[in-house]
Parts: sequence; C-alpha cells; structure tokens
Amino acid sequence: MLDRTSVGARSAPHVRAWTSDDALLYSLALGAAPDQLDLVTENSEGVAQRMLPTYAALLAGGSGPLRDRLGGWPAHATVHGAQRVTLPGPLPVGGEVEVVSTVARIADKGSGALLEIEATGTDRATGAEAFSALTSLFLRGQGWGEPERGTQTDPVPDRLPDFVVETPTDRGQALLYRLCGDRNPLHSDPAFAKRAGFEQPILHGLCTWGITARVLLKELGAGGQADPLGRVASYSGRFRAPVVPGDKLTLRVWQTGPDAWAHTTSVGERVVVDRGELVLRPEASG
Repeated sequence: MLDRTSVGARSAPHVRAWTSDDALLYSLALGAAPDQLDLVTENSEGVAQRMLPTYAALLAGGSGPLRDRLGGWPAHATVHGAQRVTLPGPLPVGGEVEVVSTVARIADKGSGALLEIEATGTDRATGAEAFSALTSLFLRGQGWGEPERGTQTDPVPDRLPDFVVETPTDRGQALLYRLCGDRNPLHSDPAFAKRAGFEQPILHGLCTWGITARVLLKELGAGGQADPLGRVASYSGRFRAPVVPGDKLTLRVWQTGPDAWAHTTSVGERVVVDRGELVLRPEASG
C-alpha cells in the first residue's frame, strides 16, 4: 500500500545526464520533422540544435527516486495525472543535472490516491537551477475513504479559442517514445494494456503533452512571437483521457496574457489534456 506518512520525504541527490543524441531522439519521438531542423539535426548549416523544454519532465524522474519510501502498489494502477515544468532559461541539448525529489502531497481522491512529486534539477557545471518539475500521479485503488475535493482553477477562459490547430500521431509513436526512457509495457504490450483496462496500448501521457508543446511553440513562432522555444518559463497540463497511437490531436489555444496561453488537446470531441498553460519569459529589451 501507499505510505501516507511519506509526505515530505526527500530523495538522495541523483545525477541525470543527456546528450545531443538524446535530444534528437526526443524531438523525433514527439513528431518533429524537417520543418523544425533545429530540433532534429545537429549539423545543419546555419542551424544550431535546440532542446524542447518538456524534456525536463523526463529528467525529473517521476516517483522512481522515492519508491523505497512511498510503499508499494500494483504497477498497472499508476496513471500519470498531470505535469508541470518550470525553467529559468533554455534547457541545453546536453548536460548533467543533480536532481532531488520530494513527496509534496498525497491526497485521497475516492477511487484512488493523488501523489505529487516535486523535483529540482541543478546544473552540475554551473551550480545553477536548470528546472523544477511537479509530477502528479493517480494511483487507482489506493484511496482510504476520506476523499478531498479539487481546488485547482482552470486557466482556459469561457470563450472561443484564439486559434485551433490539428496534428497527427503515428501508429508507432509510443514504440519510438518509449526509447526516451519510459518502458512501461502499458504503451507497448497488448496483454499488459488489457490487464490495465485498455483495449490496446496507449500513448504516453508525456508524449501527448510534449507533442502539444512542440506544435504550440511552432505555431506561436509562425504567428510572430519572438523565439517562443527559447523563452519558455513554465508549461503544464492535466491528462484526462488516453490517446491511441494514430489518433489525430486537435489543439485549442487561448491567449490569456501578453506572454501566456491556455490550451486543451482533444481527439475528436474527447478532451485528452486540459488545464494546459504555457508562460513565456518577456522578450529581452533592446
């Protein structure tokens, strides 16, 4: 069972390293193509390779560094509920960070428990903070009879979106994305997926979330925003429903401030990511 007394527990510092090749694989796994050469090549003339900021969620490591403190539960009971990353500056295409994870919250949600893990990554070369991340996991069957009501506000305004964009996913997308580090068989093994209650393997929630970020940043750049990829201050979203590899994603986007956008992602009429929010750092003056 989940150990509810583990709130506040901290992991020992652990090192996470990544390379230019990891950055390329991650971008390809999120569907980046030749129209985003800075994401998918490292040696194109006049094009510097860049890293998508959502990779910080992978570096954060979820609950893994704290599993010996959290207790136990069936592997198929874990569902990624939400994710947020905050960055003081662009994430480099390669490096090493020292990550410390903390159990931030455990809450009863009736049919399961909400587990929130905060992680901070510090650049080993400079000593500066590289990112912070909040990972929310829903653990089915781990509630204890004292459900809490949600209090989070929705950044999506009550009006039509400012723009809508569609993007495909590939039938093999989960098989490629798993090579970025998440080998959960829920995304590759039909038998495991059926035991978990799904008709077939589903796409990683972080993959859908990352695709949404990649497409949104591309659209903002095309719409006149100056270097949105290099200005990401925070990005978040809540996972509402599974995506099957091959589904078409529809992004609906609302500008809510000079440097802020709310967004949802849907498959048809079914919302799969909601409460999405992207905040950019202000443009440098001069």
